[in-house]
Amino acid sequence: MKKVYIFLSSGISPAAFYLAHYRESRNEGDLVICADGGYRIARGLGLFPDLVIGDLDSLERDKVEGEVLKYPAEKDFSDFELALLKAGEFLPDSVIVYGALGGRKDHEITNILVLAFSLIPLVFIEEEVEIFNVIHTLRLEGKKGSICSLLPFGGPCFVEEVRGFRYPLRQEELLPSSRGLSNIILENEAQVSIKRGNLVVVVVKKG
Repeated sequence: MKKVYIFLSSGISPAAFYLAHYRESRNEGDLVICADGGYRIARGLGLFPDLVIGDLDSLERDKVEGEVLKYPAEKDFSDFELALLKAGEFLPDSVIVYGALGGRKDHEITNILVLAFSLIPLVFIEEEVEIFNVIHTLRLEGKKGSICSLLPFGGPCFVEEVRGFRYPLRQEELLPSSRGLSNIILENEAQVSIKRGNLVVVVVKKG
């Protein structure tokens, strides 16, 4: 499966966590894209990105190595969304994002909105939480015992099946409300399937 990794400049996890996850999950041919200040994080970990994208406002004093796509500071998209649009051109099976949470709250909320409405399978990876969108079916492996919330965005979401959870669902409409909060994953292989709508799945890793 081809993956694209996106490094952002925020993040709530130690840099060593991102590096360990990257090394464990990457395959030959996977790509690394840095959105602006995410370049500094990636280089600090010894990684050489395939592409750096954004307005580069936080990198003016750095010498940026590799291919650069520079945009004006006044633009209609965030650096993350620009990086995601570029990632989509490579037709990846999934996109893994480091550093999407933390920092300015408006940026953090916007990042989650972008994830919710993306047509590419996305996951925000942090040490204590993972956030996924659902493109028809999401399989969750090795997360038994974790708290998991199912959050519709932009309107109702028709759920085909939620399997391997304490509170299963089947053929049911889930509204944007608190109903999907704090389910528990009971199986090592759980699954969430939807027929229509936009669903964000938040997995709080067990301690």
